[in-house]
Amino acid sequence: MAMVMIRCPKTGRLVFTGIETDAGSVNFIPPVNTRLKCTRCGEIHVWSILDAELVCGHLDTVSEIPREWKARLAKLGR
Repeated sequence: MAMVMIRCPKTGRLVFTGIETDAGSVNFIPPVNTRLKCTRCGEIHVWSILDAELVCGHLDTVSEIPREWKARLAKLGR
């Protein structure tokens, strides 16, 4: 399993969103805004999956968004 993380805008450090998934299933997370109380700075951050990073195992970051996800997001933007 991988963790969906966001980067705290104040500290620049990764924050766990509470979502665990695999690289294939991340395609099913809708790109809607949600709020998260940051464990790094204590503030509320608004984020969507478009702002997130998928972190696997021992912080091996998946840096490239899967091609299928990009196509799906492009359709949503029309």
